[in-house]
Amino acid sequence: MSMVQSVNAQEVQDKTNWPEFISSHNLIWEDLPLQWNEGAFTGNGLLGMMVYVSEKDGGIVFSVGRSDVTDHRKAPNSKTSLGVMPKASVGYDFCRLNIGKIILKTKGKILSGKIEQDLWNAEIRGQFETTEGKLSFKAFTPRNVDVQIVEVKAPASLYSFHFVPGNPQSPRMLTAADKEKEEKYELNPSPKLSRQGEYRVCVQPLLAGGDYATAWTNLPSKNNSGSTFYITTANDVPKSNLSAKTAIQLIANARKTGLDKLMDTHQKWWHGFYQKSSLSIPDAQLESFYWIQLYKMATASRPGGPAVDLFGPYFKTSPWPGMWWNLNIQLTYYPVYTSNHLELGLNMLDIVDDNFNALLEKHRAKGLGDLSWTLHNYWKQLAYAGDEVGIQTKWLPKAAKMLALYEGKLHKNDAGIYELDPMPSPEYGYKGGALYPNANYNLAILRWLLNSVIPLVEKDQIYAAQLGKWKDIQAHLIAYPVNENGLMIASNQALEKSHRHYSHLLALYPLFQLKPDNKDDSLLVNKSVTYWHQLNNGKALAGYSFTGAASLYAALGNGNAALKNLDQLLNGKTGISQFHTNTFYTEGSGKNEVIETPLSGAASVMELLLQSWGGKIRVFPAMPTAWKNACFNKLLAEGGYEVSGAYKNGDIDWVQVKSKTGKPFVIAGKNISALKIASTSATFKIKNNNTNEVTVDLPAGQTILLKRELKTQAVVAPVSYQNGQLNSFGVKKGMQLKTLQDWTVKDYLYELEQK
Repeated sequence: MSMVQSVNAQEVQDKTNWPEFISSHNLIWEDLPLQWNEGAFTGNGLLGMMVYVSEKDGGIVFSVGRSDVTDHRKAPNSKTSLGVMPKASVGYDFCRLNIGKIILKTKGKILSGKIEQDLWNAEIRGQFETTEGKLSFKAFTPRNVDVQIVEVKAPASLYSFHFVPGNPQSPRMLTAADKEKEEKYELNPSPKLSRQGEYRVCVQPLLAGGDYATAWTNLPSKNNSGSTFYITTANDVPKSNLSAKTAIQLIANARKTGLDKLMDTHQKWWHGFYQKSSLSIPDAQLESFYWIQLYKMATASRPGGPAVDLFGPYFKTSPWPGMWWNLNIQLTYYPVYTSNHLELGLNMLDIVDDNFNALLEKHRAKGLGDLSWTLHNYWKQLAYAGDEVGIQTKWLPKAAKMLALYEGKLHKNDAGIYELDPMPSPEYGYKGGALYPNANYNLAILRWLLNSVIPLVEKDQIYAAQLGKWKDIQAHLIAYPVNENGLMIASNQALEKSHRHYSHLLALYPLFQLKPDNKDDSLLVNKSVTYWHQLNNGKALAGYSFTGAASLYAALGNGNAALKNLDQLLNGKTGISQFHTNTFYTEGSGKNEVIETPLSGAASVMELLLQSWGGKIRVFPAMPTAWKNACFNKLLAEGGYEVSGAYKNGDIDWVQVKSKTGKPFVIAGKNISALKIASTSATFKIKNNNTNEVTVDLPAGQTILLKRELKTQAVVAPVSYQNGQLNSFGVKKGMQLKTLQDWTVKDYLYELEQK
């Protein structure tokens, strides 16, 4: 280990033309989106709109949503039944509810149109040709104000606004997913429409008590050249007779602020959001996909807001109207950690903190692994922030409770080895409620808990009584069940049929209890992943089977296979699911929205460029052979390290790391020891471990820059594209969906025309 004083005051230069770069990834609709699955979208982490054209509705539809509008059956004094009533169900008791839609009706028939989703400014712009003339609009959801705005430019005689309330019943009941429960379901009351001065209001009472309300108004512009439409939904459940007042006040406050200031504040927030971190890769389509997912995640999540369920703020009738814990919530939040957008993950910690005891009770029998996997996300949120205090005080007590429950599901065999009692493996045999001894899913999670908890409690007297038992389990836990095809489902169950979930493979990703840099582990997992996808020609695979495989292959350092799976998601068949041209994802013949899969794909993209596991920061660990150039700036690694780097002509050109905690760290990468010390702002220590690893001891808050050539500048800028096409998302000419992919559900046919 050599001691080095501060050298050369070089800095990384970001030469990205940000407005141009982000706008190059805009979604563009050359043909009209004719349904939700093709629509443009905007949101602010609570409210959202999906925009498309509907011949049935006779105009342009703005389907509005609010993420916390749910029922609260069995919990009349609370906003939701979640965490209040253990036997309440997400399908019927605290399910999401349909708010409704705005319809911008045109006097003439829409002949053609073009829509662009401007990512840089987070707004949607559309231009339409009708039989009666031209019309254009701009729609956005201000980031820090809970209203939604549509500006129209056209003579008032050419259009009108209408609001159609959504059907306020459980979407699961409306899709007849469960006939027995459907027959017992008591309907919520019908919505109540009224005029309150210049505002129109739709109040939706709930059977359990309280109401939510939507208010809107349309303000003509000067010279009869158009208007500005404001709409919002307030949700003061469980209180009654407040939501309407709140909604009206929200719009009144927005109007007082003024449209120009609202838009300016909104745009500044988004411009700052994008520039917090960046990446550029030589695949134009995949790069666009990444940036659109980052935009999508920010439209769906915000600090203090509701945790993101399967819909986010983009409601679509589905039998899955809420939050699922056996993969969905975990994958949804995967992009926030490495991307340095931890603020978008805070609401997931909130939902776990606020409901942990209830979640523990609900999952302690069959769903113990699911809640424990969620705690892995919880841990990642804190680990990537470098928040050691949070891990010790917030995460550890929860993890200890999970370990205590796992202890009750263990028994020692005659050889003195701990085995797990029969437990589920998600999505395998789930319709019959199948339970499997030594399920690899639960073994992997248990090992992660043990290996993460024990080092934290070695000197903590609070857990002194448990520590000996945990160490004994750690030392004598049964090995993962394997056969000639790799990892099995469990001791008595081989992987015998196509299986969309990678539950049996969690030991490698995301838990890294099997080590990719261990030859035997690597061979085992590679064999397992290959067999998983080939079995029965992959007929039961879904979109997340491909993002999961991409991440697994990336962890193994196989960038080519990872890229192939990401390309399959974007451009190929994905078994029982569909990836749509607006980057949303559905299952069930396109009817059932599931937000998590594309979001997890954004994490898979980052994992080609940066990984951190096993105590090492791994730069460019899984670069596809075809990618000769790439760069990233201010991504995060476990431990709170902010990392930047460039890959040039097939080699690492430079790497910069900023340390938050001041703890020594290892940087791993191809020929990393050949890089020279270009800059650091403090005395530090550095040691070459081998050709591909260096250890750095750097004070907290300080930065080190390593470069291949000292005389060249370390620059972050978009790389040239070798393949793919920019602006490849949105409906292209002749590429509209051939059939309507929605459940047939009646809206409430109340309409109030806006004069």
